[in-house]
Parts: sequence; C-alpha cells; structure tokens
Amino acid sequence: MTIPARPSAAFVGASWAALLLGTFTFLAGLWNATMQLNEKGYYLTLLLYGLFAAVAVQKNVRDISAMPAEAG
Repeated sequence: MTIPARPSAAFVGASWAALLLGTFTFLAGLWNATMQLNEKGYYLTLLLYGLFAAVAVQKNVRDISAMPAEAG
C-alpha cells in the first residue's frame, strides 16, 4: 500500500488564504446588509453548513481512497 503524496505547501497556503478571504468577505457583506437579524442568521447558518459539508466530503473521499480494494 502506497502513501498518497501530500499537497505542496503553496497549495495548502493558497487554499487557506482563499477560505479565509471568502469567509471574511461573506461575513463583511452580511454585516453591512440591510436585512433583519433572523435573515442574517439564516445566511450565516448556510455558510457554516457549507463549510461543514466541504470538510465532511473531503474526509470521506480521503477515507474511501485509503480503503483496500475488495476482492470479488
């Protein structure tokens, strides 16, 4: 079984930068929006669910690729 190659430091850094910049921009837009507080909470919840889903999918793909192939 081979260990998959890790992504480069530049890719990891660019990924974190994009995540933080996008999250900050979304939250800044949400802060300045002229909506009711419950509407802002709805959009904040959607952002958090989206972040959770992205991490969950990434971990599932990683775990499935690490499983040995079934003989059959």
